[in-house]
Amino acid sequence: MELKMENISIRFGNWAMENLSLDVPSGSFLSIVGPSGCGKTTLLRIIAGLEEPAHGKVFFGSRDVTNVFPEDRDVGFVFQGDSLFSHLDIFGNVAFGPRMKRESGIDVKVAKALELVHLAGMEKRRVTDLSGGEKKRVAISRAIAVAPKMLLLDEPFNGLDGNLRGKMKALLKSLQKKTGLTVLMVTHDLRDAFGLADKVIVLRNGKVEQEGTPKQIISRPKSQFVKDFISD
Repeated sequence: MELKMENISIRFGNWAMENLSLDVPSGSFLSIVGPSGCGKTTLLRIIAGLEEPAHGKVFFGSRDVTNVFPEDRDVGFVFQGDSLFSHLDIFGNVAFGPRMKRESGIDVKVAKALELVHLAGMEKRRVTDLSGGEKKRVAISRAIAVAPKMLLLDEPFNGLDGNLRGKMKALLKSLQKKTGLTVLMVTHDLRDAFGLADKVIVLRNGKVEQEGTPKQIISRPKSQFVKDFISD
């Protein structure tokens, strides 16, 4: 699903995102990077419908979703920290979305989502007994169980060691290829951002400082800010 954002503005106290525009082709992988407080997570929340812009429009394909409720946007969101339900087993967590939408065939949908993240057969495991990497995979499985057309990831590798991080990156790329999902990922780790993405945007104070392929941004930074940021 193609994403278009036109002249998006939102304000929180003294901080503002002003006239931000973005075009993400269907089936692509976009990494969103920038210093803390630049608006990375806010951007994801606007796309998901969890924050309402003061001005501007959000389009999924030709559909204007600016005022559409989050549950009607066909978006999966993996929050920073996973936000799993500790009182539910893996099945209960992954089935949550389809149940809320009163969908049929929930068992099949859960099984398919778990198979995509290599957790088939673990439906009855308690999430409190899982490793960090397994919890991340459950969170991704829960997000894709509702068959979204877009997947939003907020720091999906946070807290994982190098070995697990590598496995999760490989899993995400494999998942995207199998599903054709449009993926937007917020990360503070430039190696993850450049290693996974077709396109990267660098945010600064709520504005797009530069966008392009990883190679373009690394080899031709458009400002001293971008040059300094990717060199840190």
